[in-house]
Amino acid sequence: MDDPYKYEDFQVGTKVFLDNEYGIIVNVKFHESSTVVRWDTSVENDFEDWSGMWGPFVQMGGKIIDPNYQFKYINDDGTLKDF
Repeated sequence: MDDPYKYEDFQVGTKVFLDNEYGIIVNVKFHESSTVVRWDTSVENDFEDWSGMWGPFVQMGGKIIDPNYQFKYINDDGTLKDF
């Protein structure tokens, strides 16, 4: 079965979902080819690098979600909300 997404679909600002967690791809680089997800948690440094791993991400049930989804803990740029 083919993946429903192309690598190009996973760009900075894309909102994603995996394992009951929501997140957004942010403009953070751990290395030259990083593609980093900032997960919607209250943990200040909850980042995960999915560079080159979008096939497994989708195979594990990951998906792109509605761009209008409102996060609980983070803003659309990946920064923590002020509470």
